[in-house]
Amino acid sequence: MKLLARFVILFSILLGGCRQDMADFRIEQALILAGENRDELEKILNRYASDPADSLKYRAARFLIENMPGYHYYEGEELDKHAIYFYVLGKSKKQPGSILDSLNNISGRFNPSSLVQRQDIHEMDSALLCENIDHAFMVWEKYPWSKHTSFDDFCENILPYRIKDERLRNWRRKYYELLSPFMEDLETDDPVIAAKHLREAILKEKGKPRFTMMRPGGYPNLDAFNAMSFNGSCDDLAQFTLFAFRSVGIPCTIDFISICGNYNLGHSWVAFRDKKGDYYAMDFFDNIEYISDKSRANMLRKQKAYRKTFSYNTEGIMAMKKIEKYAPPFFSGRYYRFRDVTRLYSNNYLETVHIPSGLLYHKPPKDKIVYLCGSSWMKWVPLDWTVPDKAGKIVFRDQNIGDIVRLAVYEDGNFSFLTAPFKIDEQDHSIETYTASDNTNMDGITLFSKYPIEGDLVFRNRMVGGVFEGSNDPSFRRVDTLHVIQDVPFRLITRATLSTGKQYRYVRYKGPAGSYCNVAEVQFFSDTVYLTGKVIGTPGSPNIADTHEYTNVFDGLTETSFNDNTPDDGWAGLDLGVPWEITAVAYTPRNHDNYVEEGQRYELFVSGKSGWESLGVQIASSDSLRYDNVPMGGLYYLKNHSSGKEERIFLIEDGKQVFK
Repeated sequence: MKLLARFVILFSILLGGCRQDMADFRIEQALILAGENRDELEKILNRYASDPADSLKYRAARFLIENMPGYHYYEGEELDKHAIYFYVLGKSKKQPGSILDSLNNISGRFNPSSLVQRQDIHEMDSALLCENIDHAFMVWEKYPWSKHTSFDDFCENILPYRIKDERLRNWRRKYYELLSPFMEDLETDDPVIAAKHLREAILKEKGKPRFTMMRPGGYPNLDAFNAMSFNGSCDDLAQFTLFAFRSVGIPCTIDFISICGNYNLGHSWVAFRDKKGDYYAMDFFDNIEYISDKSRANMLRKQKAYRKTFSYNTEGIMAMKKIEKYAPPFFSGRYYRFRDVTRLYSNNYLETVHIPSGLLYHKPPKDKIVYLCGSSWMKWVPLDWTVPDKAGKIVFRDQNIGDIVRLAVYEDGNFSFLTAPFKIDEQDHSIETYTASDNTNMDGITLFSKYPIEGDLVFRNRMVGGVFEGSNDPSFRRVDTLHVIQDVPFRLITRATLSTGKQYRYVRYKGPAGSYCNVAEVQFFSDTVYLTGKVIGTPGSPNIADTHEYTNVFDGLTETSFNDNTPDDGWAGLDLGVPWEITAVAYTPRNHDNYVEEGQRYELFVSGKSGWESLGVQIASSDSLRYDNVPMGGLYYLKNHSSGKEERIFLIEDGKQVFK
């Protein structure tokens, strides 16, 4: 790794020299770094250098080898044992969590520490790389939709032998054998038309892919053959797409957001250019659409969008190395392989953002890079960088505004903040800062969740019109209505007091039409007595296996739920054994387990100059938390120390949580 760092530093220092001298330097440094594998790489260069007809292939080989340092992959038995998970995803109707649990029971949990990291530059086989080059040139020259692709675009969007850190595979021939028959009768010179045609053929052959973010913990990117399972995350589906489409000469690349503006993770999708040079995007293997019409990609909250490249961002690396020796990993020489495409995907675009000096805690130290950071869980991660001018003015370019960010410098492996969190308004471009007041506190705030519950809205809405019924007939032919849900639930547990004056042996919750009886938990009470009995109901959907059965409604767990096998007729109830008067019901909508939960340990934080500052730890005594004397005007974060993963920054507006 020290040798790699030396390579990147020398590479950066000498970038400003003669172009040909620089190219010779880069290839020589890569060959030096190859060590004992130098002979293998020189075989590749010598093969194509010997024949003038192969001059472009020689340039392509140099391109791959020059940019090879830094690429790596992992090996180990664990990869093969757990790769079956992605295959089973497409064959089983069970939920990903159930599949993963079964695999863990059989093979044990995935152990990433058992893997061995290999460097491409040390392991690359000449036969593998030559076959990759030859095949890439074959499809580039064969298919009419490739004729508009320049050599430079070919090198980035068809030629690469790998995408991320997946295992090295000789994948092109296998993909070509499977997919080229779909392309033989297609007559078009437009790569986007060819891409749409191949997409339809793949969907007809494989069916729709199954999307899930769940995977064996720490499992690296799928290699080309495992990617054929055609299931997994946005990254997994994007990788399959690149392997497939590049194998038949369709140039494409991955565009991505490192951190979404209102989410802790990023997102990636595939981009294409038509024969006129206009860009199209495909998300989750969905329709390929003109980017200006692609609402999903265009409306995603983002401060920055980037395009992945095989090559180093030499200009960016050089500019940063002139200022500082070390950069955060995202922008380090090893990983800085992307270009800015924010303008292409922006809906709130500003070409320049000038940071007012009054926003700064203090002037940044001289000769320091200033980073614009976004929120990811409790961390602030770099999204963009700039260098203050001689007068100390800070300007960022090509920004999609509207998200909460803050500025920092990178020192000793950590960020030191220059500003409080702030947001630039999409309409008037004014800047709002979120600084906790030193002398003004709120009387008290009540917190109901640690993460936005908008994602649960479909389930919450499905409870409106739901009916609680009582009967002394086990078939519920004769029923009395005990309570009808009139409003969308906003908390984990909603309680309704009843006055029926009658007793019932059988009680149930019946979902309204179109709701699939989505409910997580129901409780019936007689005065202070919590009623139990034999659980009865209609069967859950076979498409979700046994994880959403009616029995979940009375298991005492608000994170499990019911999904009926019909949209209109589902119900779940209790045979109480003997009649009881029902005086109250309580219910929980189906949810993603982000509400405050009784008995769990929480800690509230407010953003300060040096980071998050604790406002106290509480054990929840109900489905809400109350904090008094909270500083006004800050940015807040509620941490669950007991369970769960999803948490998100929020503001307090009119006494309520507003997640950002």
